[in-house]
Parts: sequence; C-alpha cells; structure tokens
Amino acid sequence: MFLRVLLSAFVFILYSPLCNADSVTFIAEDLPPYHFKNQQGEVSGALVDIAKAIVKQTNLTANFEIMPMARVFKEHKTNTNAIMLSLLKTPERINKYTWLGEVYFADAYLISLKSHVDEVVHLNFAKEYKVATIRGYLSETYLKKKGFTENNNLILVSYYNQLWQMLYKNRIDFVVTNTLTLKNELKSLGLDPSLITKRIHLSDLPSSLNFAASNQLNPKTAKALSDALSSIKENGEYHAILNKWQLLLPNTTNMQHLP
Repeated sequence: MFLRVLLSAFVFILYSPLCNADSVTFIAEDLPPYHFKNQQGEVSGALVDIAKAIVKQTNLTANFEIMPMARVFKEHKTNTNAIMLSLLKTPERINKYTWLGEVYFADAYLISLKSHVDEVVHLNFAKEYKVATIRGYLSETYLKKKGFTENNNLILVSYYNQLWQMLYKNRIDFVVTNTLTLKNELKSLGLDPSLITKRIHLSDLPSSLNFAASNQLNPKTAKALSDALSSIKENGEYHAILNKWQLLLPNTTNMQHLP
C-alpha cells in the first residue's frame, strides 16, 4: 500500500503542469548594459536585474545565459522554459511567442562615420554602400525587406565589437543599430564616439523590447512572471533598476504598445 501511494505521488509530481516550469532560463546576447558577462564571468545588466527582481516574487528559480543572437533563437526553439530577455515585438511575431511584458525600448538609426561625405537622406540611397547589422536581429529582416541583400550591400556579423571595428576601419559604410547605448558600446571598445553621426532615424523599425517566452511555457508560469513584472513597475523597483544602470526612463512616447 505504501509503495502504491509513493508511486502515485511520484507520477503526480512527474506530470504536474508546474514541474517543468520550476526553473526558467533567461537567454540573451552580449549587449551592455542590458545583458552581458562582467569581468568575473557573471551574467549582469539592467534587464538581468529586472528578471531577477520578478523571479524573486515567484516560486521559480532562474538561470541566465549569454550567447550570440542567432543561437538565442535556436535555444528558444528547443527549450520550452527559455525566455528571451529582450525581443522586439512586431505584428509578425505576435502569435509566435508568449509575451510576458515590455521591459524597455529601442531607438534605431542608420549610423556612419562623420568622414563619410556622401549625403544619404533616405535608406534607399544607402543601397549603393555596405550596410551592416547583427545577424538574427530584427534589423536583418528589416533591411532585407527594404531590398538589401547579403554579400552585396548587407553585411551580417555576430557581435557588436565586429560591427564597430569594421565601421571605424572603413570596411563598411553604415550600421543599423539601437543608439540608446551607443556611446557606452564605443567607449568600451576604446573607440571615439565623436567620430560617428546619426544619418537617418528608422522610425518604422519596431521599438518595444519584451520578455518573450515559448508558446509551450506553462501558462501559470507565464502569468506569474507577467504579474511580477507589472508589480515591480508599480512599486518603483523597475525604475530604480533603470536609474542604477543610468538608463532613460520609458514614457508613452518611446514605448510602443502593440496588441
């Protein structure tokens, strides 16, 4: 009798809908100050702190991993408990992910060195040059839809340091990127931010950064994390974390809300 009860309890635990959601893994690329590995090899950053704050309000445990963006998408497909720390929310992606909440925003521009003398007033004019962005980013899809083609006028790299080194060495002409952390990125590489300029504001590139989970994530886990994110926004902890990392506070003009 005792063994039967014990076996029943084991089966219940094994197949409990919450069992596989006791631990989640937050994944992201190396992108200071949002998410990165510090000098001690620990995963750190503003969005990492936000994730840790919401996990504390649940019964979950969490791991954090940094990897190239292309691998982030692969990991997300194979691990149902993987959560992207910052994914741009677009109409095309709405039904592909479980959206846990908006965590920050992006502000994309076409960037060049100031020494680039040719006037570029529209993105189409940049097709005569080499434009680079990060492989796997929404900006890759965006540029391809605009008519840019890889190995012609579109250069794709895995890391930001490659992007900026290529620009400063005049191996590419333009970069498409979020500019909110631009100065910090360049200074960390020993590059002079005063040498670059914003050419075109890409206002049609979606800017809402979200925690995004698999559609297979347990709904109770998703709701717990989403509710916890709302809670830290209401109690001031969210803003305190952004202030700690010296990030601009979101407002209704720079945070997009898609259905």
